[in-house]
Amino acid sequence: MKKFFILTGCAVLLCFSTIAYSADGPYVSVNAGVAIASDSDVTDSTTPGVTLTVESDAGFAVGGAGGYSVGNARGEVEIAYQKNSLDQISMLGVPFELTGDTTLLSVLVNGYYDFDMDSPFTPFVSGGIGFAQFNLNDSKIVGTPDPVTNDDDTVFAYQVGAGVDYAINEEVSLGVKYRYLGTTDATIEGTTEIEYSSHNVLVGVRASF
Repeated sequence: MKKFFILTGCAVLLCFSTIAYSADGPYVSVNAGVAIASDSDVTDSTTPGVTLTVESDAGFAVGGAGGYSVGNARGEVEIAYQKNSLDQISMLGVPFELTGDTTLLSVLVNGYYDFDMDSPFTPFVSGGIGFAQFNLNDSKIVGTPDPVTNDDDTVFAYQVGAGVDYAINEEVSLGVKYRYLGTTDATIEGTTEIEYSSHNVLVGVRASF
């Protein structure tokens, strides 16, 4: 019986050791989660010295990527989309209700570094750069005669993040990650500049080939 437990333990350890490392090669992944947009400063060149602050509700983010893994490093191209409803806009500390939403469609080239832990759990850090289309949809201050604003801009985008994967087997892993996503200021209607960034918490699955 003692030998049985020893052999069983060795088999379990060998299994964990085997699935701790993903094989080199191509992979695909999908992610989804919550997107918490940061408060955005808004300025307009027609009213210099005046800064408005826009607050948004928590929204959602989804994305998919295809990449290649070599040792501890991974590189990928990712397409992602996120949406946040607008909540309010403040001027000199006075808030006004705001309708509409913002969306961001991004294409990023990401790099990952995996930390081998000799277990099914693999922590990682990531970073990426690319471009995104920022959209301001049906934006309007409630109770004012201002027209509804719809406009978009293509901006530089970047992300940094960290997370952990759990290997189900050599080909499939589940993961959770935190990501800070930022862009350069978007220009709306020619004169208005809007900051954009968000804190995203995502869960996903990665399949290697």
